[in-house]
Amino acid sequence: MQTSSYRLTLYHSEKFNRQTHLWSFRLTRIMTPILSQSEVSLRMPKTPQVLPKSTAVNLMLMLLGVLILLSLYLFHRSASESYEQRQLERVEQSVKSISLTQRELVNARLQEIDRSLLTFRRLWQQRDEAEEDLRSYMLSKQQETPELLDYFLLDKQGQMQILTFDQPAPDISDRDYFRIHQQQQIDQAYLSAPAMSRLEPSRLFIALSRPVLSSQGDFEGVIVAAIDVYQLAEELGHITRQSGLTTALITLEGELIYRMPLIDLQPGLMVAPVMQWQGNPPDNYTYRGLAPIDGKWRQTAYQRLDDWSLLVVVTQDLDPILADINRFQRSETYKFIAMALLVLLSLLFCGWMVQRQRRLDQYVVEQDKLHHARLQEVQQLAHLGYWEAYIQTGELWWSDIIYEIFGQDPQTFVPSVESFSEAVHPDDREAVFASAKAAEQLGVHDIQHRIIRPDGSVRWVHERARLELDDTGQPQRLIGSVHDITAQKQHEEAIRRQAEALQASNEELEQFAYIASHDLRQPLRMIISFSQVIDKKLGDDCSDEIREYLSYVTEGGQRLDDMLLSLLEYSRVGRGGEPAICCSLKTLLDEALIYLGPEVRKHDATIHIEGEWPSIWISRNEGVRLLQNLIANAIKFHEPETPPVVTLTGRCLDGVWEGSVCDQGIGIEADQIERIFKVFQRLNPRSSYAGEGIGLSVCRKIVQRHGGEIRASSDGPGKGTCILFSLPWSPSEESNRA
Repeated sequence: MQTSSYRLTLYHSEKFNRQTHLWSFRLTRIMTPILSQSEVSLRMPKTPQVLPKSTAVNLMLMLLGVLILLSLYLFHRSASESYEQRQLERVEQSVKSISLTQRELVNARLQEIDRSLLTFRRLWQQRDEAEEDLRSYMLSKQQETPELLDYFLLDKQGQMQILTFDQPAPDISDRDYFRIHQQQQIDQAYLSAPAMSRLEPSRLFIALSRPVLSSQGDFEGVIVAAIDVYQLAEELGHITRQSGLTTALITLEGELIYRMPLIDLQPGLMVAPVMQWQGNPPDNYTYRGLAPIDGKWRQTAYQRLDDWSLLVVVTQDLDPILADINRFQRSETYKFIAMALLVLLSLLFCGWMVQRQRRLDQYVVEQDKLHHARLQEVQQLAHLGYWEAYIQTGELWWSDIIYEIFGQDPQTFVPSVESFSEAVHPDDREAVFASAKAAEQLGVHDIQHRIIRPDGSVRWVHERARLELDDTGQPQRLIGSVHDITAQKQHEEAIRRQAEALQASNEELEQFAYIASHDLRQPLRMIISFSQVIDKKLGDDCSDEIREYLSYVTEGGQRLDDMLLSLLEYSRVGRGGEPAICCSLKTLLDEALIYLGPEVRKHDATIHIEGEWPSIWISRNEGVRLLQNLIANAIKFHEPETPPVVTLTGRCLDGVWEGSVCDQGIGIEADQIERIFKVFQRLNPRSSYAGEGIGLSVCRKIVQRHGGEIRASSDGPGKGTCILFSLPWSPSEESNRA
């Protein structure tokens, strides 16, 4: 606000000077920098230079654009790849989990059937039960296990001795599950490859068998459980019935036993990917690729069953996942294109502004050159003289312009200290020579005073001088100038009126700052709201990194909103408020303590009130805010685990009432005291003490608006702080304005 007011003041001052059309007044402003440097002769100021060509700026804008676009592209690519990786990893983990479950189901079912074979073999070897009872046992097990197609016992020649079906027993001595046990004679379960049964109707089955050995280890036969492949698939494959999932059971050699959803299976159907392991597949393995059965792109997981030389295979169709990834990537691409276009448009606008500024600078330079050319002519007309005074000899030299200013004839008048003293107005003579004498110590002489010309007219002049030393460091001479500022003095009244206009303009500028700060909160609230909506929309799919970025956006937006609210509070002081009235300070203090009641109770604070609290002229609302802010600060900045103690003291002085608010809190470093009254200046981290650093700035503005002063004192960290402020008894001009 102060910077804006200063710029507005400069603008109005320039406008006023251009309207006066008085050469002397313009020369004062133009020649002052020259005389402050104590040039020996009048010379033209340097012509302002044009800013560097816009090529470098355009190159910087292009480089900035490339960096921004590259950053956007990398962010777009990272988001797309991250989303794709998360989706594929989720599918991979899901398929792997299902395959582990499927492996346990298959293993449990085969072990259950194997246990029934062991039980039956034990009953057979003991010969305690008749064959009919053994057959009943086999039938009961068949009923308990839906996928058990047949259950039978073969003798050492491969002929069926006990069976569970009513058809004539076929010759199965050539089956692999009989020949392997007959040849190896090892007590080990064997699971055959898929085959078609020799009963009517013929059905696809696998056989789980155990050898029957005598007590001497001689081969006596085989006990066999024929498992219906399709029924086994129905029983074990139900966990993959949802869309896109398949499960299969294959041998280590790659022969397919079953697949869900069901397909037309034939014995000897091989799965090509399994063959690449050449009989040595890993215990578990996952990959993405084309499925050999339906040719779709699938996520596949293998689980090995070591006890049965089988592999459980679970797959999931990746087409919907890939389609979702493509949709996300398209969405991110559209966002990238939109942001890239926005960046390009912004850079084009910046480039246009650079060109526009360059043309404006060129215009200014041309105007300056024109003005400088005119000044060369005006110097001949300007009453700005140059003089030299030699301290050791008392000799004084004037330029011709000074003779004109003093109304003397260069041919007859001899300048000297005495003649100059006689020309100075008697009321200003002492001050002029005191300033000249002080120049021998300070090195500069700068004073405005009156002179009396021989015709009796009084003129105002502005003298400036610089001291020069000799080789030994002793004062040698004063080099200075004399400028007739009579016209300038005549315009001081006009300048005063202009200052009043500037004051009104500054008030309008404060109103503008309030409106601008207030309207900024609407888009800021949209940023915060939509950041939260994005976080909710992403849900579980949102990565920790993106959620962290969204939290930065939300927290930064909330902090900016708090700062804008604080700025609005600061701008409201003295704007549209109540005029000063005669108020009791004790009443204002009681009202402030009512508002601070929750804070006092929360921190178990102790408030001491001492001294005199009379009635003074003050705006009621701002008086309450002043006391409330000061007490709240004293409560807030207390030592941890120590209840705050605040002492308020008032005393009546000559012309003012002085108050103080002292605490026993954390204190302030001596070199940091002035910072606490500046807007948004914080001495402590935000995590330790809440707030935006605006409270004491508001207090200072209130006190200054009422014509008072405010300051702080502290003996150092941990030794407490005192805020002292004074308010005049009578209202100031500014405090009376509503």
